[in-house]
Amino acid sequence: MIDSHCHLTDDRYDADAVIGAFDRDGLEAVVTVGYDTASSVAAVRLAEKHGRVFASVGVHPSELSHESDFDGITRLLSHPKVVAYGEIGLDYHWNEPDREVQKKKFIEQLEIASASRLPVIIHSRECDGDMFPILKRYAPKLGGGVVMHCFSSSAEIAAEYVKLGFYISFAGTVTFRNAKKGDAVRAVPDELLLAETDCPYLAPMPHRGETNYPAYVRYTIEKLAEERGTTFDIVEKITENNAKRLFFKMKGGEK
Repeated sequence: MIDSHCHLTDDRYDADAVIGAFDRDGLEAVVTVGYDTASSVAAVRLAEKHGRVFASVGVHPSELSHESDFDGITRLLSHPKVVAYGEIGLDYHWNEPDREVQKKKFIEQLEIASASRLPVIIHSRECDGDMFPILKRYAPKLGGGVVMHCFSSSAEIAAEYVKLGFYISFAGTVTFRNAKKGDAVRAVPDELLLAETDCPYLAPMPHRGETNYPAYVRYTIEKLAEERGTTFDIVEKITENNAKRLFFKMKGGEK
């Protein structure tokens, strides 16, 4: 299994212990994701230390009120263990930062991402009306690929992103009893499907409310298989090969 989006630099973890359990947990690799310059630097340092950990760097929309200079992030992009730019995007769940500020800074980061040619990991929460037009405009410039992380919108929105060739990544929220994401899960073709934990957040059933771990990507894969009418092994291989092709530039899961 590959957890395509986690936050192993979070203080809740003994990261070395979590990574040391990868073999036991059936994990081949993870992408640990930064949300500001400090966490992005930490993600790179962790990836330097562990061969099966890779880093993504960027400034999350909720961090824009105290960080709007992206020079530190840009300097990290050439590091060999940095495989993506993100997570970046829009989050309208809260009133701050101001939406116009979010959009302006999001576009600034999309410009940096487009120049880097790295895949871009997108955070999109309650903002489809603004997010989709921006991404549709930038899609031709984002040649490294785009991931709609922790996808929570409708099947119709998923289908529009699929038309743009974007990957759709599902997290543990698809396992929640009140989740109604089956149509969205089925709207994504095999070649654009990813699985993630977003740990330490959003622990899946039966661990909802607890600290999440990369190993729990298993529950997301199980649910994706159930909704798609197939087996765990098939979805595990699909999501693993997609992550390798997107982030590690490996075709069909082969080096």
